[in-house]
Amino acid sequence: MIRMAMTRCQLDVIEAIAQNDMPKARKAARAAIAEDTSKKNAYDCKRFARLLDPTLNPDLIKLPYKVDGILEAEHPRETFIPERYYLSPREAELLGHIERMRGVCDQLADMRINYPNTVLLHGPSGTGKTMFGRYVACKLDLPFYYMNFSRVVDSLMGKTSQNIAAAFDYIRTEPCVFMLDEIDCVSIRRSGSEGGPDGEFNRVTITIMQELDRITGRQLIIGATNRLDVLDSAILRRFSRHHEVTMPPDPEEARSVVRALLDDAGVEYDRAEIFNWCVIHDDKPQAWLIARTIEAIARSFETGDPFTIEGAA
Repeated sequence: MIRMAMTRCQLDVIEAIAQNDMPKARKAARAAIAEDTSKKNAYDCKRFARLLDPTLNPDLIKLPYKVDGILEAEHPRETFIPERYYLSPREAELLGHIERMRGVCDQLADMRINYPNTVLLHGPSGTGKTMFGRYVACKLDLPFYYMNFSRVVDSLMGKTSQNIAAAFDYIRTEPCVFMLDEIDCVSIRRSGSEGGPDGEFNRVTITIMQELDRITGRQLIIGATNRLDVLDSAILRRFSRHHEVTMPPDPEEARSVVRALLDDAGVEYDRAEIFNWCVIHDDKPQAWLIARTIEAIARSFETGDPFTIEGAA
């Protein structure tokens, strides 16, 4: 009987499972698949590789029952492809600020001063606010938690505040990036009414204020809104940095958004055609540009014709 020692990749899989580190286990499993070049296991290796591909099967963190449905969660180091994301000079400066503030928060913590790292993104829909949050989590190698306030609002009086408090309680357990999207759905300027819907929104706003006050420098909070003008002033004060996310200011930057995706995906294209298309659609946000580009790639695969972005609008 021939005895064969386990490979380093196989040992890494076992170690990661023993440590209950599933992202690490999946990474080691992908490496184990890559080192098996035998014909015998070719079919299984191809099947498992697809199942373990985080871009095809997003790695959602298993959430406890009390916050499941309130929060979404993922490991961006597995699910996000930073090479396909165009980081504008404006957001690059903001990322630098966020990274520096992480060190500042640690220094203040040594002095027993709590200073949360908070950023409020504002701007039109589709400009990439949520995508930037995921990019930041990927670059910082932190879990990404996402809460959309439009989905958290509950018809039962008091339930919305409970949902929000439960989410904050959960994310405070570890360093992470916590994205609060569409915060204007609940944190509108408070009225003097204590009853009915106005009173409920007042209580929700107070809950968010209280929860933000309990955040430490271990968590990066990124708020996002399309309506900066309606937010309660007390909520605004709790975000140390306000940053406007805009449409691509010119066709050149719009072209960079499209080319980042095409270049990393290995799609051949006509550079002049891309630029001309971006000139025509210079009023479109980043999300629209990306969606139309993906549609054009899909159309090319369907027809078997060379890729062209013309007609993607």
